Amino acid sequence: MPGDTQDEPIQAQHSTTEDDKVAGILLQQEADLAGHDEAQVLVALRQRFADGGHQVTDEALQEHARRIAGLEPNAFSKE
Repeated sequence: MPGDTQDEPIQAQHSTTEDDKVAGILLQQEADLAGHDEAQVLVALRQRFADGGHQVTDEALQEHARRIAGLEPNAFSKE
């Protein structure tokens, strides 16, 4: 059909809020780093959020690092 073309990048077609993006990063880091050393988790979180251009307070990062480090390791985080 005429007019049924993709005129913008696929990512631009699906709006994702900043909160959704931050939550996605946290979920991935939980899977990857559950039970790891808190300092290691904090470094990884800072890097991931910086890479994505997300502004997260240091206090929030420290809380998330403490929480993730306290999680039970899983199949992904044991490697």
